[in-house]
Amino acid sequence: MPTGLIYPQVIVPGTYTVSHVSLHTNNIALYYEHGTTISLAGQNDLIFISPKLLLYHRAEAFDVKLFASRYLHLDRNRSLELELSSGWNDVTSGELHIRAATAGLRLQTSEAKVISGTLELSKKVEVGVIRFGAMSAAATVKLSVPYTLEHESSEISLRLEISYTTEKGTFLFATMPTMSILLPLGVNVQDVFKHKALFSKFTISSASSSPLRLLSSQLDGSDIFQAQCGVSISEPLAIFPRQPATMLYKITRAASTQQSSASCKSKAALSLVLHYICLEEEIENALTQNLQQALWDTPMYPYTRLVIPTVIQELRTRSSSYDFERVAVLNEVPTSTLTSVRWRDHFSGLGRTADNGQEVATLLAEGLQTWQQRTPTIPLIPLSINEDTISTSRSIIIPVEIPSVTVVHTADLKMLKSSLLPAATAIAASNQPIPTSLNIKWTRLWDASTHQGNGASSQSEDLEFVYEVTGASDTWLIGGRRKGHFKVPNRAQAGDGKDKISFPIVLIPLREGFLPFPNVDIKPAKVSRPTASGHGEPSPLAKSSITSETDHKNAGETIRVINDAWKTTVSLDASGPQGGAMLLESEWRGGSNKEVVLG
Repeated sequence: MPTGLIYPQVIVPGTYTVSHVSLHTNNIALYYEHGTTISLAGQNDLIFISPKLLLYHRAEAFDVKLFASRYLHLDRNRSLELELSSGWNDVTSGELHIRAATAGLRLQTSEAKVISGTLELSKKVEVGVIRFGAMSAAATVKLSVPYTLEHESSEISLRLEISYTTEKGTFLFATMPTMSILLPLGVNVQDVFKHKALFSKFTISSASSSPLRLLSSQLDGSDIFQAQCGVSISEPLAIFPRQPATMLYKITRAASTQQSSASCKSKAALSLVLHYICLEEEIENALTQNLQQALWDTPMYPYTRLVIPTVIQELRTRSSSYDFERVAVLNEVPTSTLTSVRWRDHFSGLGRTADNGQEVATLLAEGLQTWQQRTPTIPLIPLSINEDTISTSRSIIIPVEIPSVTVVHTADLKMLKSSLLPAATAIAASNQPIPTSLNIKWTRLWDASTHQGNGASSQSEDLEFVYEVTGASDTWLIGGRRKGHFKVPNRAQAGDGKDKISFPIVLIPLREGFLPFPNVDIKPAKVSRPTASGHGEPSPLAKSSITSETDHKNAGETIRVINDAWKTTVSLDASGPQGGAMLLESEWRGGSNKEVVLG
C-alpha cells in the first residue's frame, strides 16, 4: 500500500497464518492464508487468532483536509476549502477526483481556484476532476470549490481520491471527509426610524452551545445610504449562547444621492461584515500546537496524525456547555477531563516497535498519560485586533436591506403649563388639567420609490392618516382632540422639516409618581371608494401599499406628579358609614379652593 493511502480501523475475523510480512518506506505488504489451524508449540509460523489491524497515516505522508469556507457571502454560492499538504513527497503532478457523498450536493470543480499557497491548476475542464502541477516537499496549498445544495442539510460529505506522482512512482490517496455547514452565529436586526436617520440595532448571538469571539463588525454603505458606528470593537468580544452582543449603527441618506436618486440602478442594500472565530476552533488550534510540540523528537511522532484527532474527539465528547464557557472566560483548556480515558483501547492493533518489541498501544497510552499529568491546562493562543488576525479569521457578509417606509411621522407632546417648580423633569399636580399641544411632522425620506425612479407614482396624491392619543385608564384622563386625521401633501419635498401640524390636548394625571407620557398612534386612514357600477354604498378599503412609522419623541420621558393639597381633613371614626378612615375635605395650594369628599 502506498503511504498516501489512509485506512480506517480494520478488523479481520477468523484464524490466519502470516506467511510473509514486508515493510518498506513506501509500501506495506501482508500475505495470509485462509483456513489455517492454530499451530502447535515450536512451529515457526506467526499465528493471528482474530487479529485487529489498525492502519494509520504517518505524519510525513501526503494529506488532504476539508474545511468550510472562511469567507461566506449570503448573496453568493457557498464554497468549501481543501487543504493539500505534500509532506515529505516532492510531487511532480497529480489529479484530484471529487465526488459528492451527500444527496443534492453539486460541486462546481470548473470554478476551483487557489486561495493560499502556490499551485498551478490545469485549464482542462473535466467534471469532478482537478489536475494540478508540481508541489515541493513540506508545501501546503488551499483550494476553494463552490457548491450548491438542493436540500437543506447540516453537513456534507465528499469522496476524495488523489493520485500524485513523485520520483518513486505514482501513489493514491483516498478518504471520505465530512464537515458541518451550519452557521455558528445568528444575527437579528431591529430598526428605529427618526426624521433624518435610521438606527439599526444588530443582535449577534451564538447558534450553538459553544461561545465564539467577535473580532470586527462593520456596516458598509451603499450608493444611497451611509452608516456610522458609535463604538468600535477594540478587543475580542466573547459571545455566549445566553449573552449576545449588540452593535448599534446610524444610517443616513448619502448627500451625493439627494439629487441623483432617480437612477433605478442605484444600490440601496448595505453589507454587514463580521469577523469572528469559534471557540472550538481556538481549542483545536491550541491542543494541536501543544501536542505537536510534546510529540516532536519522540518515538510517538510518526503517530501524530492518529493521536491528535483522537485526543480532540475525546475532549469534544467529554466537554459540556459549562466547560466551553469556562474556557472562554479563563482562556485556558483543562486536561482533567481526559484523565479517565482508556487510551490503549483507541490504539490497539498497531503492533510492536521494531527496536525493543514494545506494544505501540501501550507506548502511546503511557505517553498521553504523562503528557496529561505534566500539562494540567493548555493556554489558548492569544488573539489581538490587527489586520493579520482578522485576515485569517472567519468572516460572513450579510446584505442589509433598508425597509421602505412611505411616511415617517414624528409626534411630540408639548405641555403648555406643567411645572409648579423649576426642574429638569416636568412637575404637575394630580387631578389637575395640563394644557398640551400635539405636534406632528412627517418625512418621505425613507420611501424606496424616491430613489428607485418611480417616485411620481407613489406621490401622485395626498396621503391621509389618523392619530389617537392613548394612556392607561388608571393613570391618565385625556381630553381635547385625542383623535383626529390629517393629510400629508403630495409635494415631492414634503416632510423636509418645515411642515408641521398641531392639535390641542388636555391631560389629567390620576395618580402620583413618575408617570410616562401617553402614547401617540398614527396609521393610514381607510378610504371609501364607490363600487364598479358607480351605485350603492362605498366600500371601505385600506391603502395596504402605504406604510408608516412613528417616532414618539416623548418615549422614555416621565412627568413627576405630586399631590397639591395644602390641608386635608380625615375622619378616623370607626363607627362611620364605611367603618374606617374617611376623607372629609382638602384645600389646594395657592388659594381658597376647597374640595369636599364624602365617603
